[in-house]
Amino acid sequence: MSARAAWRLEELGFERVYDYVASKSDWFACGKPREGKAAEVLWARDLVEDVPTCASGDPVGGVRDRVLRSGHDFCVVVNEEDVILGLLRGDALSKDENARADEVMELGPKTTPPNEPVEELLEARASQGVKNFLIATSHGVLLGALSRDEAERALEERKNTKEDGR
Repeated sequence: MSARAAWRLEELGFERVYDYVASKSDWFACGKPREGKAAEVLWARDLVEDVPTCASGDPVGGVRDRVLRSGHDFCVVVNEEDVILGLLRGDALSKDENARADEVMELGPKTTPPNEPVEELLEARASQGVKNFLIATSHGVLLGALSRDEAERALEERKNTKEDGR
């Protein structure tokens, strides 16, 4: 919609008006709300959970302690805007406790857009052995992670609900 139309809607009392110039796909890829047929599909964003994060300058020893307390086996390295910079997992978490996160992090971890249908995501990455999918906006902002186990459970639950509702 145009900027003028957005201002007019606000003037008429609408509180949540957006002058969004990018595409509808980008709107969804940024994790924005959806309705209609798009709302019926189970997307990665629907199942996202918080995960441990750290700054690039954080010492690995402190990060490792947070990761262990969280129950996860990885930490996402983000900047002050929550943009994903890297990933700490496995061996990187066992490094010298005084090493900085950015010195041992895995660069450029694969991310999944929030509007990725869960069923398609699982099918496409079935043979890759991925336990967790990092969910990020089209601008690289971390939204959280989706565990494969949770995704499979949610799909099964949805399938059973549809069958029971017939």
